[in-house]
Amino acid sequence: MAFKMKTKDSLFGIDPTTSTINNPVFGKKLDAGIGAEANRDGTIFVDKDLSESKKEEAVEHEDMHLKQMSQGKLSYTNDTVTWKKDTKSPARVYTRLMMKEGAKNLPWEKEIYDKTKK
Repeated sequence: MAFKMKTKDSLFGIDPTTSTINNPVFGKKLDAGIGAEANRDGTIFVDKDLSESKKEEAVEHEDMHLKQMSQGKLSYTNDTVTWKKDTKSPARVYTRLMMKEGAKNLPWEKEIYDKTKK
């Protein structure tokens, strides 16, 4: 009986098709209706049950959120999301309980949907 070693990707749960050196993508089971999540540490979680094309689309979207975070436009805690449109705009804090996460009319989401048309 031959011994088969696991790949590093499968060992760590990394999605090999959507990960990059700078932004590792981890496949995991996410809550219903959530395709992916951008994390402040530069990683992305993608629902492992999505099709490959949906994974790529979700990771592209979340990668843009990571860029918003690195530009200082977007930040979040467990309870709030803070959005600053540009360097001249005041920061606005949104309470997570009072919003529908991922809604296309939220300013940080609208910015991405306007750029991607998806």
